[in-house]
Amino acid sequence: MNTKTFIIAALFIGILKVDAQILGEFKPGKAGPKSLERPKFDNKNVYIADFAVHYQVYSEESAAKKGGQGIFGAVMGSAKASLAVGLDISQQTLQNITNEAYEKFVLELKDNGFTVLDGEQANNTEFYKGHKYSTNLSMTPSSTMEGAVTVHPQNVGFFYSEKGLNANTTKLSKELNDAAVVRIDLYIVFVETKGSNKSGIGANVVAKTNLVLSDNNTIAHFIVGRNKIGGSPLGEYQGVLKKELDIDGVIKEEKITNYVASDYDNWGTSTAFGTVYSANNKSVSKAAIVPTDEEKYQQGVELAIYTFLSHHIREFKAKFFE
Repeated sequence: MNTKTFIIAALFIGILKVDAQILGEFKPGKAGPKSLERPKFDNKNVYIADFAVHYQVYSEESAAKKGGQGIFGAVMGSAKASLAVGLDISQQTLQNITNEAYEKFVLELKDNGFTVLDGEQANNTEFYKGHKYSTNLSMTPSSTMEGAVTVHPQNVGFFYSEKGLNANTTKLSKELNDAAVVRIDLYIVFVETKGSNKSGIGANVVAKTNLVLSDNNTIAHFIVGRNKIGGSPLGEYQGVLKKELDIDGVIKEEKITNYVASDYDNWGTSTAFGTVYSANNKSVSKAAIVPTDEEKYQQGVELAIYTFLSHHIREFKAKFFE
């Protein structure tokens, strides 16, 4: 091995080591009926109906402990704890990740022998009748995940409707001569927030930060053709995750808490009319910002998305075309 080849090999090994450190255990899975994985097709045209990345950027949770009468006349006031956690990340970084992820997805499809149809080729289909078409869909609050924004790749054409997208694309596939219609939904989560009133006498909210490609709702969905009777697809592949995919070394993994202890009067105050008990109601709000290195965030999230999508492209190809 000459010096130049050795240096390239060393760099490649170094990249693999960095990647291994960035991602946790990757456990892909499949959903949907196995009966629709049996057919073999010749047409390797692919139409990408949707490609959306949902980035969690904010989480807010509250917990409350109801006040009231205790034993022997004691009184406990109500307690409420609120916690808001935000991620320090720019919109431009989220857009860059989405653009890059889409480009890699298309290249991976082509490398596996697929032909990616242009978005406008579905312009005259009955499926998209009444829909609008755009190559620059704006960044919007996610309709499927609270505290997240939905981002589409720019300069790529997609059909959309105010009523939402129709997930059953069998009719569209049939109209496109049995091209595989693909829907991609990816969920990037950075914090899990839970409230509880079981932590002693009071209210408690705990947020655990951990950047992951979520196993909830993340999917690479391929539909091919439409049966004449019943309208079911001729073939269907649903690529999912069996467990969330950790993206390590990007944000600090920590617990952020807000605990509010209930005011409790167990002794009371003696008066001429007997012992009087009183307790105050308490409510405390707390906010926290999670800092992040945007370059590491982009690198880690792009790698997680690529790992997920490239695996399922290969699996889809193996099931229906080999």
